[in-house]
Amino acid sequence: MLNIVVARRGEEVRWIDELPDHCTVTVYADDASLGVPLDVTRPIDLVRLPGQHSVGELYLRHLGRATAGPVEGTTVFCPGNPLDLCPDFFALLETSALWSEVQPLTQTPADTESATDARDWLAELPVAPVRFDLRSWAPLGGFDKTMYRAQQRYRQTHQLTDHRHPAVHFFEACGLDAFAQTVGAHDLGMRDSGLLFAVRQTRINDWLATSGPALPRVGDWLRQDPVHIRIWDQFWLHLFGLPFVRLEALPRPDLALDVGDNEDALLEDFSLSRALATIDDTLARLAPQPLTNRDHRPSALQVARAIAAAQARNAPPQSAESRRNLADLSERAAQAFRVGDLQYAVSCAQLALKQDANHTSSRFTLAMALSAQGNREAALEQFEQLLTTGSPAPRHLPVPDRTIAPARTQ
Repeated sequence: MLNIVVARRGEEVRWIDELPDHCTVTVYADDASLGVPLDVTRPIDLVRLPGQHSVGELYLRHLGRATAGPVEGTTVFCPGNPLDLCPDFFALLETSALWSEVQPLTQTPADTESATDARDWLAELPVAPVRFDLRSWAPLGGFDKTMYRAQQRYRQTHQLTDHRHPAVHFFEACGLDAFAQTVGAHDLGMRDSGLLFAVRQTRINDWLATSGPALPRVGDWLRQDPVHIRIWDQFWLHLFGLPFVRLEALPRPDLALDVGDNEDALLEDFSLSRALATIDDTLARLAPQPLTNRDHRPSALQVARAIAAAQARNAPPQSAESRRNLADLSERAAQAFRVGDLQYAVSCAQLALKQDANHTSSRFTLAMALSAQGNREAALEQFEQLLTTGSPAPRHLPVPDRTIAPARTQ
């Protein structure tokens, strides 16, 4: 069974008569519908509400009345003009057996450039939910002027600092603290741009059981500022349990090296420790067996780290200016590797090694950048130099060289 909830704000709704017989219909109409004929012949439940309301506010009125909703079936939340938002609306209703527990139904308008680039489908019918950033509410790969202004206004009105999560503040003000914590722990969400979506009735009942008591407070908060309902509308799908997305974090680097009983063997070169932050995964993908972990013995990479630290401690003294120049080149190489500018990292590391062939952090960065570029043989040659204490520097480097540190456009 499909329970169609229509938020009518003056639209012509004769399309209701074309709905399948297994649909029940409830129409919520505000004052914008006064004087506009209903022109519907099938039985419906009509609820008239004084004043003018947004679509989201009319949906909330339904939830306030639905404390004892049916246990089975699916509710379709539908603005008064569903065919404008979804030309295949009636066809999509026939695919309800394929719907998710929470299902967006709006389609991309046919006159937009992305209309032929659908990525989400129900059977052979495309739908177009919007993925967005939970902190800025900006859609991925696009710009939403309305939500950008809404976020700016919300921050200014409530004097939020730059680091304060606006959505967390918003839902805490609604009295939905658990939902606010969930929002703050994730990165991306999904919304239906036309507010045309379906929810399994059991999901609605679960939400009413946990969050229904907060509805009066939610209503008060939404009425305080017109921008509040726009913010609420971004989260309809997630309110009913659609999962958020949390992006995978980079591993935290281990700045200290475990070399058994030798407690003094720590990574003393800070630029080297920065470069090591992302190399483990690179080597795991690119390096052959001699550089991978076997059993519980120290890996070749661990040995290379220990040797690099020892060589850095035992390096002959240099002038202050030479040390500064080397440190600058080494730091630039490490920073470039960290942000993925591999060729710049190679160039800076090469220049550092020209000044001091035993500068271990630069050789390590060079080896890692070459490995990440796919130059396995050249990278392994550099690792071999690190694995052999006191080995002479190679007579040439098998990659293009530069005579001065390259300048990059910021």
